[in-house]
Amino acid sequence: MEAHRSLLDIFAYRTDYIMPSKFHSHPEYEIYYVHGGGCTYLIGETFIDLAPGDLVIMNGMSQHGPIGMQSCVRTMIRFDEASTLPLLETPGSVDLLLPFRAIRNRRWRLTGERRAEVEHILHKLDRFARQPGPLGFDRLRNAFCELLLFIWECGETALNEPTAPLNKESNVRNVLAYIENHYMEELTLERVADNVHLSKFYMMKIFKELTGMTVFEYVNKRRISQAKLLFRFNKKRTVTEVSFEVGFKQLTHFSRNFKRLVGMTPEQYRKLV
Repeated sequence: MEAHRSLLDIFAYRTDYIMPSKFHSHPEYEIYYVHGGGCTYLIGETFIDLAPGDLVIMNGMSQHGPIGMQSCVRTMIRFDEASTLPLLETPGSVDLLLPFRAIRNRRWRLTGERRAEVEHILHKLDRFARQPGPLGFDRLRNAFCELLLFIWECGETALNEPTAPLNKESNVRNVLAYIENHYMEELTLERVADNVHLSKFYMMKIFKELTGMTVFEYVNKRRISQAKLLFRFNKKRTVTEVSFEVGFKQLTHFSRNFKRLVGMTPEQYRKLV
């Protein structure tokens, strides 16, 4: 099993297929780096002409995507804050994900040593993502922390002038925060909406609009992400114990969702990590 699947939702290194115009949004954060070629990219209402050496961070909620059929060699990383942060936190360290929350969307054009440095980090990520076992995972995690620290350094000045989130985005982030604190409990749409002070139907509408998924599709995804962590770091837990601990009331429902999202059964995953 590739190591990145426990840490990163998507890691695509130096891909070069033609990108059709397709605008989308999602709750995960995204890192985008251009190695060669270029394209025009839309993030929210801003058009950006991307060129080699461009490093872009996106908070995911703003509609984004390429304009027209253009090709460039790029690396794309997508990851979920809630399930990734516990793997990255160390006592006394900076908040590695602060740039994605405070700056939200930003492009830096790197040259010289800075460009060489980030490309070296991305190369290490690719190498360790294909290295199996705990050693590969730990080396991947360290390389990803190095990339996040690089981004933090790029955005350090801008962190003092954070961008205020849009109203819809702020509401959806509140929904995500409530889910993060209660996903292991029995949730209803009414309960979530009441606690974030939104009408149920408005909440459902903006959540789908900005994340690309329904509230309960996200809840199930979050529960499965937590189950993967529990299997990795406590191999004594049974599938049944993990199922109930992350909020599923029926083992069959847990197993079905796990296989759909991970591509294998919980039992198979538990033996591999």
